[in-house]
Amino acid sequence: MMDLTTEQLIHRWKTRDFSWSQISSYEYNPEGWYDRYILHNKSPDTPELLFGRKIGKLMEEGKSIDKKEKVVLPRLSKMEHKFRVKFGSLQMVGYCDSFCTNTNKKLYEFKTGVAKWNKKRVDAHGQLDMYLLMNYITNNIKPEDVDVALFWIPTKRVPRDNGDFSGFDYDIKLVEPVEYKTFKAKRTLTDILNFGARINKTYKDMERFIIEKNTLS
Repeated sequence: MMDLTTEQLIHRWKTRDFSWSQISSYEYNPEGWYDRYILHNKSPDTPELLFGRKIGKLMEEGKSIDKKEKVVLPRLSKMEHKFRVKFGSLQMVGYCDSFCTNTNKKLYEFKTGVAKWNKKRVDAHGQLDMYLLMNYITNNIKPEDVDVALFWIPTKRVPRDNGDFSGFDYDIKLVEPVEYKTFKAKRTLTDILNFGARINKTYKDMERFIIEKNTLS
């Protein structure tokens, strides 16, 4: 990739849609966020990501996530519902796993993963706040009036028999017996307004990070 000035990097970044994945990536590891979203360096897909896509496709088609157990998760009228809203100067985008487009008052999110989900983790999960903020902007529905649920499908890591691949020596499989756990979530108008403030702060921090990164290099 040809070298770009700091101004060019910032301009290119600001012209792309702003998503939850950017926020979570930056809050987890600013260096990793910079490498992915500013330099556009592509990392190999992790086994977790590949497995999540596989489960997501089965769910979109209304199929069981496991042939033996016949486990079908609940779904609403629209899978992979796209929100795209203007928030100040930001163009934000998000894809809710399942959404009721008839009432705009039901929102489901599905997660696979080894790390355990519990009510405390669900209550702190900003992705739900972001979707509810975008729903409020789009449909003028307060989060208090939305039925929100997160479904967790437990998984485990297993050693890969055929050796290493793209830097990974394990695969992801469902924990048996296959089941999912349901967590109801509630948010208030104050919650999503606070999340809006978090978005603005994070966005400013990101721009500052780009400038400092290029000043030091």
